[in-house]
Amino acid sequence: MNHLNQIMRKESNNSNRIIKDFKLDLKTNRITLRKKSYDEMQKIHYKPGKCAIFIGICGGQASGKKKISEYFKAHIGHSETICEMSFFKPGDKERTFSKEEEYLVKDYDFYSKERRLYLIDICNPNSYDYDKFYETLKNLSEGKKVKIPYFDENECKFKHEKDKIIDPTNTPLIIIDGYFIYKNKKIRDFLDLKIYKEVEDDVRLSRLIIREEKYLKNNYDAYEIYFGIYESFYKPSYEEYIRIYRNYANIFLPDYNVKENDQVEGDESLEFLTSNLNNLTKRR
Repeated sequence: MNHLNQIMRKESNNSNRIIKDFKLDLKTNRITLRKKSYDEMQKIHYKPGKCAIFIGICGGQASGKKKISEYFKAHIGHSETICEMSFFKPGDKERTFSKEEEYLVKDYDFYSKERRLYLIDICNPNSYDYDKFYETLKNLSEGKKVKIPYFDENECKFKHEKDKIIDPTNTPLIIIDGYFIYKNKKIRDFLDLKIYKEVEDDVRLSRLIIREEKYLKNNYDAYEIYFGIYESFYKPSYEEYIRIYRNYANIFLPDYNVKENDQVEGDESLEFLTSNLNNLTKRR
């Protein structure tokens, strides 16, 4: 049996998790916020010595972190986003792998080795420079301008012509998204609000496949290798480094009925969070 069948069989056995921050209105099929989330929002304020409010958005691979981050930036005045990938450190291309994993990184014409190593590296929290990440956030909180590197996840390399400058004196809200931002204690403790995007494993897997299709090019062998990477790296990384740290979050965002093209416009929970964050930035 190939990797696809094995993985889909395993994923289908996962039961739905109850999200305590929200309740489902079966009459309207809409998710609404419980009182706890309102209470958490009331606790957020500008702290002495901090030039901005820092919001974290964490979740597994393909859970929609970046889409939520971009939604907030588009709907909240004077906000800016920082992605964990800006502090990515690609691993050694000549490193050794176990015999079981060796076939995943061999040279294949149909699926670039650079791409496969990148997929493996992003699953490892040691592939990020969290000291530099923390120093960047600290400088922002002190009112200093910082340069944020741009990492192109399609070409798997930094493109410094797309780097951006953030001036916290004009940016009262900084939105940070990443896989491991709650695992790293210094980053986690720095955040004023921590949101976790909860998405079922089979949904994330489906999104990952769609995202990778342009590199797989309908090649069966390439799909086999990709599912091998998912089983050996993506899934264990989620269980060990992401899922167990989600309890540090103040607010859980469940996966909603996403509209065409993954649009999140009109989602009640996001509208609530956006409205409250907008009010915060106006009070600075």
